[in-house]
Amino acid sequence: MKKSAEFWLRVVIVAFFVAIIICAPIVLFPFGISLIIAILLSPLAHHIQKLICRSGLKKWPYDLSIILSFLIFIGVLCFIAIHIFVPFINELREFIKSLPATFLALQQAIPAFEAKYDLNLLPPEIQKFIIGIIQDIGEYTIKIAQFSVSAIFSFAGTLIELIVVPFITFYMMKRGQYFTRMFIGFFPEKYHAHLQQICKELHFVLRAYVHGQLLLCALMAVVVFIGMWIMDIPYPLVIGLLAGVVELVPIIGPVVGAIPPILLGLLQGTGVMMQVIIFYVIVQQIDSHFVMPKLMGSIIDVHPLAIIAGVLIGGSLFGIIGMIISVPVVAVIQIILRHMWFYEKYKKINGGSL
Repeated sequence: MKKSAEFWLRVVIVAFFVAIIICAPIVLFPFGISLIIAILLSPLAHHIQKLICRSGLKKWPYDLSIILSFLIFIGVLCFIAIHIFVPFINELREFIKSLPATFLALQQAIPAFEAKYDLNLLPPEIQKFIIGIIQDIGEYTIKIAQFSVSAIFSFAGTLIELIVVPFITFYMMKRGQYFTRMFIGFFPEKYHAHLQQICKELHFVLRAYVHGQLLLCALMAVVVFIGMWIMDIPYPLVIGLLAGVVELVPIIGPVVGAIPPILLGLLQGTGVMMQVIIFYVIVQQIDSHFVMPKLMGSIIDVHPLAIIAGVLIGGSLFGIIGMIISVPVVAVIQIILRHMWFYEKYKKINGGSL
């Protein structure tokens, strides 16, 4: 079939944008951050607009509602920076300094732990293996903690990218539907209804995931901080925020986040260590069986094996960032494949108009 010049022009434009993303993936960074902020602030801006219109200002510009939502967002960030971020940085630095001495004390406590529970009956190979694991955990914990500090300041150092984020976010909030229509316009008109349905589902899933995941991370950080503070585990703020961050990594993250407080509890005694383990088991059970279903419901309907595969693939390709974004990426791919795979089904539903 002979293709028109319009068709080949569309192919060239799509190929051009794909080439830009492949050659300069840093372009995705400000757009990704802007998309998350836009998803968070759009409901707030709509709510402000409705309140102001109800008060009698019918011609109130939506741009001003967006700006007000930005100001509220900045105020919340300033509050977090002053009351949480600054104490966290100070405590994190102390935590990093204490790590070598902490793991040295942990290694010295192992013989007493073995003697108390008759673990000296274990073969020497297994004992060496356990000691090696503890040493590796100590080294990796030091590297992760040091990386966290450097990553925070390197993130803040990406000045150019961060400057354009507010502008990109503003236009996403103001003209998000326009960009969607422009994207759909690249395709023939008979596919527009189907593509609009796909875009609606993608927006719904991403919005629900961002809202639910951030709320879940904040809740987990607060609960773990309170628990560590009550049990008098050192550095409760670092451990609490670590629990909130690793909650972004499904399945694997919570297990990794539980290791440092368990080892710190062991230094205070096996009884304290068992309290920490029981606390984390209870928290994770409540999280997986009650909190997560309430927040997410059946929105992110992805099979656990697909999530594990996505986490492993994302981690191997893009490290920690890849593991964090694995779930929404898998959910997006699942929606697209479902629509494309059952295209004929949607075509029949829409009366053959596709």
